[in-house]
Amino acid sequence: MGDSNAWDLVDRTERKKSRSPSHISRVDSEVNLDNAELEALGLGKVQLQEAAREQREHKKRSKSPALENIRKASLHVLQKFGAVPKKKDDSVATWKVTELPQLPLDSFCLRPKEFFEEPKAFSFRDLGLQQQKLDSKLEKCSYLFRGTSLEAKMMESVTETERIAEYDHFCPVHGSRRRLHHRNQLLAMNTLMNSVDDDNLEHLYNHEFVAKLIRKKKREMLSGEEKLRVNKVMRKIRSNLWIISVAFLFLFTGFNGLQNLQTSVNHHLGSDSLAVLYISLAISSLFVPTFMIGRLGCKLTFVVAIFIYILYLLINLRPTYYSLIPGSVLCGVAASCVWGAKCAYITEMGIRYATLNFESQNTVIVRFFGYFFMIVHCGQFVGNMISSFILKITIETSQVEDRIYPTCGYLFPMNASELTELAAANLARPPQTAYIAVCLAYLACAIVSVMIVCLFLNALHSDVVKRSKKPSFNAEIIRLFWQNLVNVRAMLLVPLTIFNGIEQAFIAGVFTKAFVGCGLGIAQIGFILASFGISDAICSFVFGPLIKLFGRMPLFVFGAVVNLLMIVTLMIWPLNAADTQIFYVVAAMWGMADGVWNTQINGFWVALVGRQSLQFAFTKYRFWESFGIAIGFLLLRFLNVELFLLMLFFTLLIGMCGYVAIEMFDVIVLYTKSVLPTHSRGSREPEKSMEQSLITNTTTI
Repeated sequence: MGDSNAWDLVDRTERKKSRSPSHISRVDSEVNLDNAELEALGLGKVQLQEAAREQREHKKRSKSPALENIRKASLHVLQKFGAVPKKKDDSVATWKVTELPQLPLDSFCLRPKEFFEEPKAFSFRDLGLQQQKLDSKLEKCSYLFRGTSLEAKMMESVTETERIAEYDHFCPVHGSRRRLHHRNQLLAMNTLMNSVDDDNLEHLYNHEFVAKLIRKKKREMLSGEEKLRVNKVMRKIRSNLWIISVAFLFLFTGFNGLQNLQTSVNHHLGSDSLAVLYISLAISSLFVPTFMIGRLGCKLTFVVAIFIYILYLLINLRPTYYSLIPGSVLCGVAASCVWGAKCAYITEMGIRYATLNFESQNTVIVRFFGYFFMIVHCGQFVGNMISSFILKITIETSQVEDRIYPTCGYLFPMNASELTELAAANLARPPQTAYIAVCLAYLACAIVSVMIVCLFLNALHSDVVKRSKKPSFNAEIIRLFWQNLVNVRAMLLVPLTIFNGIEQAFIAGVFTKAFVGCGLGIAQIGFILASFGISDAICSFVFGPLIKLFGRMPLFVFGAVVNLLMIVTLMIWPLNAADTQIFYVVAAMWGMADGVWNTQINGFWVALVGRQSLQFAFTKYRFWESFGIAIGFLLLRFLNVELFLLMLFFTLLIGMCGYVAIEMFDVIVLYTKSVLPTHSRGSREPEKSMEQSLITNTTTI
């Protein structure tokens, strides 16, 4: 599983696939060049040494002392817990000195009668390797070859341990030639981190560094007209990326802003409609996007889906059960098409851009998705600010009282009649004119979004080809989905993905109503949620590169710890509206944790099932996330806030246990194989060995 780049695992070219599942032996791109071709590109030995020297100097100048201290501190903590082995000192080089006389060793040294070995700390990995080694050395009829001398037994006990073959951590020039046996990804990532502390190691610029220089030289060797054409196409791809990002920004500015007000303004109607919307999104994501993209292409799919979003926003002007529930079903189908077409469009643009710029396809695709989500998550900030500015002007806010609110926060009742007078006044539905003004502002954002797509976004060449073909239904995604229900690794990630959906439902449906709306008023929901949106946007962009420094597990643990702390805080905090800073801190910290889940879980799904189909990886993540959001909104009818927080707490613990099981899956399998045969034989009579059977037969005779 790729720690630094999950997309490297889904390259569809067979010759570029690594045989090993470890990220250390994966191949970004093969550069089959010999020394003569390197010399022709101007990459001789002198040039490589000069470039390596410049890179070392640049790295020394650009190193941040604070970041280095954080990295070393986290590595030290992981070594203390035993997750990462300590770096061993290099062995001292020794050589024979000819000036000294050769003396017989037996005259000075005596053979020891006993051998002592320092006990090692218990490890499941060592136990599995030891059991595997014993199984391979086990021979039939071994009692026939049993030795009799004490010396043979002693020599047998001190035989040198066989070393496990290691291989270079990265070789884009030659590729991977050896599989690593049961390597722990986190261990391998930090081993690589330790190796880069020494700038004099030649392997740091023998392979990856050479491939980077080759790509740079190939760009410089482009002719005048060809270079102009390539630059023009690359500029067009970049402009299309920003166009689709801005279009989604306007679209989800309106949708996310309205979603955050649904439970506070429309109460049970709002939560029920959102639950239906996400159930529809989860089910339709299995088959509708592939049909729509195959029939209309990505651009027309965007246009049709955004028009359905506009219809949904229009229905919210006069919401009723008979209008909002069917509109939510249609909006869920449109949402599945929007996200599916977005993944296909950005992936194809990234592949084309990487080919023109002589870059790795996986690196470019990840970079494009990082830019896209950074802009789209800003829609949370913009949409919430719009609603708060409009509602603050039209609603008269009461003076905040410095006292504990007995029916707000985790004490929020399920029956609205039990609310205090002040809490009921804060949660009163805003005037119809103010609500319509907010909906019209969001409707205008959606109209701007569809205009941007229609006027400025270029259609892909594959869209034209698809529209010329006869429409057909492709059941590949459904088939892969049912096949992967028995994939143990994928199913272990399902609880954490469902938690990702439930925590989004909590922040949009429970936190906005029971905490912010009840304590500060509906007009303040947008201001508090704006801090959530800006924190989510920044962290979603920052946590992608941070995985190269710390690995995947520290980021998952960080997100889990932050979420657990916020859940516990909300469970014990007696809500006081005068503590306004706490509202902003909780929202910002929750957005930070949500940024971890949005980036890392999505990339982890790509690493687990992306080899089968990239679109299937996104579909599976979207299915389980939407399923979790739907569960969260449905539970609002049956659980109070305190029980909802407890359910969140235990769901996160179960999800993290599943994640740790995935990371240690190989070790757990080895340990299970070594333990289960023993227990299974314990229930029945043990089989006799050949020696025992011969003795029994002799006695009987």
